[in-house]
Amino acid sequence: MEFAFFIPLLFGRFYLCEFLWRESDVMKMNHFRQIKVSLFVLGACICFVCICSFRPAAARAKEGGDASTEKTTAGKKTPPSGEKQAESPDPNTPDTKEADDSDIFEMKVSTYVLINAAYDRIFTPELITEEGLLKYSVLKRKRLDVLAAKRELKKLNPIILMNLSREERIAFWINTYNFCTIELILRNYPIKPKWFMIIYPDNSIMQITGAWTKEFHEILRLEYTLREIEQDFLLKRYKDPRICFALSNASVGGATLRNESYTAERLDEQLDDQIKKYLSVDKGMHWDKDKNILYLSNIFQMHTKTFLASDLAKIKKFRNRKDQERVLFNFVLPYLSEEEVRRLEAGGTRIKFIEFDWHLNEDK
Repeated sequence: MEFAFFIPLLFGRFYLCEFLWRESDVMKMNHFRQIKVSLFVLGACICFVCICSFRPAAARAKEGGDASTEKTTAGKKTPPSGEKQAESPDPNTPDTKEADDSDIFEMKVSTYVLINAAYDRIFTPELITEEGLLKYSVLKRKRLDVLAAKRELKKLNPIILMNLSREERIAFWINTYNFCTIELILRNYPIKPKWFMIIYPDNSIMQITGAWTKEFHEILRLEYTLREIEQDFLLKRYKDPRICFALSNASVGGATLRNESYTAERLDEQLDDQIKKYLSVDKGMHWDKDKNILYLSNIFQMHTKTFLASDLAKIKKFRNRKDQERVLFNFVLPYLSEEEVRRLEAGGTRIKFIEFDWHLNEDK
């Protein structure tokens, strides 16, 4: 239809040009002027054609929509007049299937509940002894709870964690750190020793390359290392040195793995109990009374920054000692006997760190 409209215009342009060329002989125009007039006429015709063919975009879209609607309805059967036609969906409402596939998180508190339930079935006396030794071979055969916890950790919505109390978040991340450590061991169990790691035991987490910095655990649809969980979610955020003795590194010399989950209601009690138990055995602390040397676990040395960043640094007791020594003395003081306190206050006590036992905390 549009081309039919242009045909008279084009013929009109040819007749006009012929007339001007004919009249140019009479008017005795020079060659340059003849070309100029011809081009002017041609340009005027093109502009006129463009103006006539111009239509707003809305009109074109409407026509296209009408045409597509006609094609669509042509292939469909019209429902009987007595039947009610289904209402067209709201264009602002996303498709249900698409929303389910595209949603990263589900706002389900049940996910958090399922994670804690799985932890309660893993951190049990049936699998973990009072000394913190774990039956890895048994847990690997019964790893349904491990798989369930991994699946739910991946789906957990961070908004749920944001609405938890301080104690609930600390308990959750301690349990999660210990679970991820266990899951890492199970992935590599039995651990195969590497020839170049001769300074560590064959059955040690140190035989797993990058256990704390290169092995990733999927939580909240993101990947975290054990070091990131330890520092970013616990030690740097809450600055509580007691947490250092709750985070198991799957070794005999490390923090004792607890055979129960940490809970918000009993968090302070559980953390204090962890330190009491740890300092009561030789791997945690012991005295050399003859030489007046206090031997402390290497955990104190590994987490010096955590102790210095805590409220212990504000205590002025033992102020004649170096900052690193002063915070350690103030930390262990509540867990010492009266005789040990008097010995410490008398002065002259030196600190030495115990050689770390990297054997796997396995109960065979």
